[in-house]
Amino acid sequence: MKIGIVGSGNIGGTLGRHWAGVGHQVMFSSRHPETLQPMADAVNAQTGTVEEATKFGDVILLAIPFGKVPDVAQQVGTLDGKVLIDAGNPYPQRDGAVAQQVIDDPSQTATGYVSAQFSGAKTIKAFNSIYFKVLEEQAFQSEDARIAVQVCGDDEQAKATVTQLIEEIGLAPQDIGVLADGILFEPGAPLYNKNLPISEAKAILQQLR
Repeated sequence: MKIGIVGSGNIGGTLGRHWAGVGHQVMFSSRHPETLQPMADAVNAQTGTVEEATKFGDVILLAIPFGKVPDVAQQVGTLDGKVLIDAGNPYPQRDGAVAQQVIDDPSQTATGYVSAQFSGAKTIKAFNSIYFKVLEEQAFQSEDARIAVQVCGDDEQAKATVTQLIEEIGLAPQDIGVLADGILFEPGAPLYNKNLPISEAKAILQQLR
């Protein structure tokens, strides 16, 4: 599978290295892609601009500050048919007014906002609710010890693709539902940043429903 990484920091860099390690074709991106070359070389991956990564990938991991989403969406244009994994969260203290507006709007979720920005993409919410150190240190666990990664989305085929990517790196996908259900694992929600084994995460979800 070809995976373009937009935002190659703690989350994007870690996931990109993991996916390259299990055999996927990965392109890390940045405004200055040459700075990513050592990381890419270590896992036999590629580097490129944001535009190049979004053209390269069948799957795009979006792991950037929420406040940069509108600019990046305008920069890359349409993503027709591509799976977009939204791994971001709105933090007003970092992301400013756009994050505060989304948080204050009861009819809006963060991922609903992101999905609306990227024309044609099949948006799936995942990896926004797991600490990057957990991704680094607790991936590739045996099945009974795997940490839950919450997933939601409206396109079942795209969700299945992301589920596969989670399982391949030794984590446990937890299907939360449709895209609007992402509210259950956004900042401040019951499943946000819990980093729990899948059995415990399922118990919390059952209580919520």
